[in-house]
Amino acid sequence: MDRKARSDLRIGLLFHKNPLAAPVGIDLVRLRGLSLGLARLGANVAVVAPVAREGGRLGPVPVLPLAVLAEAGRFDVLKTCYHFSLELLGSYDGPLVCRFVRVVDETLPQRDAPFRERLLVAQSIARERAWGVVTNNAFNVRRWRQRYGDRQRVAMIPTGCPASLPPLGPNPFAPELPPVLFLGSLASRRMASMLSEAAERLREQAVVHFVGRNKTDLYGGRTIPVSPLVAIHGEMEERATWDYVRHARIGLALAAGPDVFDNDLSKVVAYLRGGLPVLGEARLTNSRIFCRHGFGAVFRYGDGHDLAAKAGAILAADYEAHRALVMTDTASRYSWDGLAVALLSFCRMAVGAS
Repeated sequence: MDRKARSDLRIGLLFHKNPLAAPVGIDLVRLRGLSLGLARLGANVAVVAPVAREGGRLGPVPVLPLAVLAEAGRFDVLKTCYHFSLELLGSYDGPLVCRFVRVVDETLPQRDAPFRERLLVAQSIARERAWGVVTNNAFNVRRWRQRYGDRQRVAMIPTGCPASLPPLGPNPFAPELPPVLFLGSLASRRMASMLSEAAERLREQAVVHFVGRNKTDLYGGRTIPVSPLVAIHGEMEERATWDYVRHARIGLALAAGPDVFDNDLSKVVAYLRGGLPVLGEARLTNSRIFCRHGFGAVFRYGDGHDLAAKAGAILAADYEAHRALVMTDTASRYSWDGLAVALLSFCRMAVGAS
């Protein structure tokens, strides 16, 4: 049988850190969502990662040590998950598909300066060795083509969401003022500053809550603290975050920086899947998702006054009549199972071309 047509295609997902940790970040949430989706489709999928030994599992999906990459024919195709996954390829020489959250160049995004050389090397490896490349959006497709040409096939497979949500739990917020939720990482210094400004400007109308991790120290220098007016809840497992999403009044989406290609925010999909109106900053790649439904508003880039004004308008509006439709439409367009179908098809093409 043609390997391209096999339902039990052997797919390795190469991940750059321990995949058995609690799923508190979108990298682990995405890995689990897509790997389990591929398994449900009949693919023989495994996660390959820097773990000491075999035996770990993500549900039905085995987690294997990097040594298996040296076994000829172990996988029909290998997919890397992030730039740094490419540093772990070792002697693997089979069909390769590489995913990039953003395609960097010598100057942009500026926040990637501490890692720029490593990121550029990873992209060069993909340019030489990969059959195909996966990105989240058309902006990064164009950046790849402009920089590396047409040698690779390129697919757009965005970040997704669960097809079904856990049962609704108790409201985790204090009742005094409406909760505005920022979910996920503070991935740039300006995001931390904007989050603080949001809390300061909204102090009479709402409380800004932060569920996630402050990663500003990874992008040059010290950690940028946020205002004491921000209620910080820290990182938590994905299941627990849904109560925060579903009981909040606004989901806040801040741009990492001025470059549109660098602002594809997974939190937008999570907010909409939970029925939460989005207050998004201009220059987001995926603001069209909530604008299509009129389910939120966009405020001017870097403009805290406009942020506060748009937040007030959202708090005064009634979104209840559209909430169920938005939640259902988001699940139908962005469920992990649906995105796994696209990834499996792309991997089959890679195998068929080898």
